[in-house]
Amino acid sequence: MQIEYTGRQIDVTPDLRQYTEERLNKVARLLRDRCSLHVILTIERHLRVAEVTLKFRDHDLVGVGQTADARSSINEALDKVEKQVVRLLERKRARKRRPKPTSAVLLNVLAAEPVDHRERETLETERIAIKPLTVEEAIESKELVQRGAVVFRNSETERVNVIYRRNDGELALIEPES
Repeated sequence: MQIEYTGRQIDVTPDLRQYTEERLNKVARLLRDRCSLHVILTIERHLRVAEVTLKFRDHDLVGVGQTADARSSINEALDKVEKQVVRLLERKRARKRRPKPTSAVLLNVLAAEPVDHRERETLETERIAIKPLTVEEAIESKELVQRGAVVFRNSETERVNVIYRRNDGELALIEPES
């Protein structure tokens, strides 16, 4: 982690530098030292102002602390920056990471009589909407009666499944492997 110090009307002593670096342990651990920090210490009348700017990827996090003591100002500013870092990382973790559902599947119906595999031709093509259903709901759906097959997203496994009627009249389920 790169730390840059600026003092306005104040000398940044090695003691203040060491104190700031000790307080940065939590932030450094959370961000794994992939950031840069700029600490600005200023004296305004009777106040000691500490402004901490942390640059992490494309985010600029800023914390400002104003008290009568330089150490407590640094404390206050770093507390604000720590809260912002935790909030930023929580937002990243909370984001859903499921694949986007496919909205339609292209269903090709091939010729019924046996033909040479090199000469297969598509008789008709239609787009079918994929709905989230359970296996029981898919078996009871009207599409199974009309088309002889149902393409659906299994509500329990979140995967695309197919139920179709075999030549002997029984139902078959196609499920992808895990």
